Formats: sequence, C-alpha cells, structure tokens
Amino acid sequence: MRRSLLLISCTLLALSAAAPSSAQNRSSFIDQKDRPEFSAAPVEPRIACAMLNSAAFPDISTIKAVHVEETPDIPGHCQVTGYIRPQIRFEVTLPDHWNRRLYMFGNGGYAGEDLAAPSRIATRNAALSRGFLTVQQNTGHDAVAYRLGEFAGDMSLLIDYASRAVHVTVLTAKAMAARYYDRSPAFSYWDGCSTGGRQGLMSAQRHPGDFDGILAGAPVLDFTNTQVWGVWNARALEKAPISRAQLPTLAKAVMDKCDAIDGAMDGLIADPRQCNFDPRKDLNICEAGGNDCFTPAQAETIKTLAEGVKIGGKTVFPGIPWGTEGLDGAGASGWDLWVVSEEGASRQLAYGETFLKNMAMLPASGKEIDWKTFDFDKEYPKIGMIRDILNATDPDLSEFQKRGGKMISYFGWADPALNPMMGVNYYEAVRKEMGEEKAAEFYRLFMVPGMFHCREGYGTDTFDAFTPLMDWVENGKAPEAIQARQMKDGRPVRSRPLCPYPQVAKYSGSGDVNDGTNFACRMP
Repeated sequence: MRRSLLLISCTLLALSAAAPSSAQNRSSFIDQKDRPEFSAAPVEPRIACAMLNSAAFPDISTIKAVHVEETPDIPGHCQVTGYIRPQIRFEVTLPDHWNRRLYMFGNGGYAGEDLAAPSRIATRNAALSRGFLTVQQNTGHDAVAYRLGEFAGDMSLLIDYASRAVHVTVLTAKAMAARYYDRSPAFSYWDGCSTGGRQGLMSAQRHPGDFDGILAGAPVLDFTNTQVWGVWNARALEKAPISRAQLPTLAKAVMDKCDAIDGAMDGLIADPRQCNFDPRKDLNICEAGGNDCFTPAQAETIKTLAEGVKIGGKTVFPGIPWGTEGLDGAGASGWDLWVVSEEGASRQLAYGETFLKNMAMLPASGKEIDWKTFDFDKEYPKIGMIRDILNATDPDLSEFQKRGGKMISYFGWADPALNPMMGVNYYEAVRKEMGEEKAAEFYRLFMVPGMFHCREGYGTDTFDAFTPLMDWVENGKAPEAIQARQMKDGRPVRSRPLCPYPQVAKYSGSGDVNDGTNFACRMP
C-alpha cells in the first residue's frame, strides 16, 4: 500500500513538472526567416526601465523592473515581474527595439508554473529575439503550494485560472507598453496549446478585444467532460487492464486495418473517423492474454474506450480515436502514461480525479469522492457550476469577428491527452452558429495526422502556425495550407501540407508518400 501511494505521488509530481513543456508546440516563428517584414523593430523606449517601478498599474501588489543587457542569445530588454492581486505571478519583457507587437503565451495542465522554467524561458526568448514584447503568467496560483486542482478551493484562484489571469495580465502589459514606449501595441497575439489553447478560446469568447490574433492548439475547451472522460477510461481499464507491452500489438493492428483508407500507405490515418476497427474481430484474441494477443475482456475494454462516456445510455463525450495508440520514433505508444500506466495513476486519471475532488461538485465539496465508486448516472448530472466557469464552448464568436480578430486552431488526430473531436465538434458548432462562409473569414482549424499532444508522435509535428496567423491579421492573407515536417536527428524525414478543416491532404497516387509535394488539400 505504501509503495502504491509513493508511485501515485511520484506520478502527480511528474505531471506537475511535465505540464509546462506540453503547453507549446515549440515551432512558432520557424518560418519567419523568410519574412523580413515581420522582423522590423522601429520603436525604442522613451523612459528608463527603472521608472516602471514607480508607475501606477491597477491591482499590482508588487513590481520589479530591471534592465537586462544584450547577450549573444537575447537582445537587451526591460524585465518586469510582479504580482497582480490576489496571486497572479506575471512577467513582461519589453525589448530595447520593439516591433510594435505583443506576444503572450499560455499554460499547461492545471498551470501554476514557475515562470523561470527552462521551457518557458525558451519560448519567451524566441519571441523576444524577434522584437516582440512578451508576456506570461501563472494563472494565479503556485503549483508548489497547490497540487494539481487543489487551488479550486479558493474561488478567486479558480476564476483567475479560468480566464481572469490572462485578461488582467495582457491589459497590464499593454499599459506598460504605453508607458515605456509612449505608444500601444499595433498587434497583440496569443499562442498556447492544451490549457493554453483553452485560454485562447476563452479570450475570443469572453474578452474579444484582448488579442488581434489567437493561435489555439489542442484546446481543452470542454474541460469538465475531458476530466470525467479520464476517470471513465480508468474505470474501464480497471476491469481488464491493458499492459504497456501490448500497446505495440494494438498499434500495428489498427494501422494494418486503417492505413490505406485515405489512399496512401504511409503509416498515417488522415481521419480516424474513417477507421472501422473492431477490437473484438480485428485483434488476435486468446484466453490467457499476452504481448501479442488480448483476452476477450481486454478487447471489450478497448471497445469501451473507443465508444466514449455514456450517461443513461447516451454518449456525452466521444471515445478515444483510433491512431492515438500509435508508436512514435522511439517505439513509445501515445497511450503510454496518458491512458495506460504501470507506475501508479495514468495522467488521464490523475487529472480526472483531482477534478472530481476539487471542482466537479462546486459549490459542494467533492473531497469524499472515490473515483472507483463514482456513480456516473447519478452524479454526472450534478456537475453544473464548474461548466460555466471553465468550459470554453460558446460558439458565438461574433464580437471577436467584428473586431477583426483572426484565430487558427490545430489538433493532433493522435492526441492521447485531449480528445481531438473536441476541436472538430467546436469548429462545426461555430460554423453552424455563424455560417460556414463567415466562420472561414476569421477562424480555421488544422488537424494533424499522427501528432500526439501539441507535438511529437509519428506524424508531422513541426510546423509554424504563428507566422500564417500574423500574415492573416496584418495582411489579410488567410492560410490555405500550413507546411509541416517530421524531424529526426535534426533532419526532415517527412513533409505534408496541413489543410483547413474539413479539407484533407490527398495523395496524388504517385511519388514518395513522405514528400508533401505529392499531396494536395482537397475536400473529402
């Protein structure tokens, strides 16, 4: 028992540590070297950096402004850190030569990140080196003080995590720019994945004037159902666990059945909805189970995972798409750690359990909830208040559209952490609410075959969606395709155009299937 608790504790600590690194795709700006107009930096400060220490900004409890001299890695800049009441930790970096653009990036998981974490500094410096005023914040709580969702016991911290922290921080950053440079940003941009994707959608829905361009990757927009889904999957796996050693066999069986349905034998599934895989028929079934076969109960479990969350016989959240179990270049399955874990709770369960105990039943407490006995049919209907606070599912983006905002979203079809159908279903809802033509004028979705959560996987996960966003906002040029690559040892081994949904990349029928020039975006 003690060993089990230790493993779960280690898993939760690993989740907290891993969250920031998963919050960005890490490919923004890589195509800007060929776009010199985006690197102009004509504006310089009008006051000394230290003078920001005595400037008055709303709700700031502490502030520290220090000038950092230029190094071979980053330009000179004014680094401003502090807290916005009650506990929002922020950092604003104002370059000595400013390109008149604001760049703010998002958070991961239950957030509370250390703003000086290496992955966050790398993201900040990538933007700063290109002349952007860069902004980040921790959503209003510290993950060291609050494990995963435990901060939700304080309603003010929950509201900050949901949407307020991003809003008040970007307003503060704009005010600092006006004071420091004597002018406001010409363009303001958001870039985030996972929780950062949800933050972007939340900004478009609730604070449509905050950003001119929003890049929302793999948004956990239906936050409540995502966490319930994690517990649902864990309950299914408890009945008939799948071992890590069986995942390669499952991945091969799915790919053997569905690789060719998109017209190209390339180790990718262009749209998992076309994959008619039946684990009871398409897997090697054996009574004892093993690395290369599955018991009838295991096949039934895999079927349950694919069917989604059912409450009172009705599906309320889609199942795990086929292809998420696929193997990356190192042979690791997308299900490994996220869905299947042999070292304590899976990531899906850890996130889902903390949601049940700290958020699901608000304003009532859920501390006594045991995920193993949670009655979905009886308790699920009680989940209400938290939906209004955290979900970013409102399809009416008319105010964002009227203000001239542009948004690009992307989702890996093989994402094991967040269900990619969330992205598809939300985009379809916006098209229905606002009309297909109007929606396409300001919002486009790009689905990425074979990509895991925000990046990595067995498909093309290296792509710059941020530069096309800037081009759309500033030049009115909507992206008709985004060029993506799969890298190995620093070299591209596959290229592919990413297409605006519902278009897909169709193979010409001849030539190398790893060469993107042999594919074109077409309606399915």
